[in-house]
Amino acid sequence: MSKKKIRNLVVSGIGCVIVLVLATVHSVLYNESRLVKPTVVSEYVFRPQDLPMWIALVVTIAYVIYLVVTLFRVVWRNKSMEKNHTRRIHPMLGLSGFTGFLGLIGFWTYQEFGIIYPCFAFVFFGFFGFYFEGKLSDTLKDELYEENEKKAELKAYKIGFILLFLTIWLIGGGMLAWNLEWCAIFMLSSMSMIFGIVLFLSKYFLYRFETEAG
Repeated sequence: MSKKKIRNLVVSGIGCVIVLVLATVHSVLYNESRLVKPTVVSEYVFRPQDLPMWIALVVTIAYVIYLVVTLFRVVWRNKSMEKNHTRRIHPMLGLSGFTGFLGLIGFWTYQEFGIIYPCFAFVFFGFFGFYFEGKLSDTLKDELYEENEKKAELKAYKIGFILLFLTIWLIGGGMLAWNLEWCAIFMLSSMSMIFGIVLFLSKYFLYRFETEAG
């Protein structure tokens, strides 16, 4: 994937987030939170004030579909290449890891509407790993590379298990025991973030092992 195309994807994604946030703010402040709060489809009646939110939703869905199709085409093209080389991606794709900050929206949606599923977005911090994977783009997968890949994954998993243990230990020790709902949110956010960290570290450690070996 070319540098220009990746830059366009990143800029378009940031634009979609801005449009969606502005439409959400408009709905909350001026349109009784319509289409932000859970909506019963059978009872929904369109109003002109809903138009900004609909535009934001259509734009966001169109971008997600375009992103999935683009990534699928890249993966398919890379698979059709030689099997003994890593896939070709650009390090700038790692900037998509900033979408992990969307998980912070989960705290606001819970406080306002009791919805916590946006906290899953913390897993997108794992996308920062694309930066280091891009640094190893089109690298020969020899025996040393495969050994370093296993070592990197094992080290990342160890750190992930340590973080998971600390999270469970904090909860078991009474953290947030005064509010079980916030306890559940903490667990959901922590596990999502830990998963993202493991994905990132597996790529980072592999890059470090490969560069040290070189």
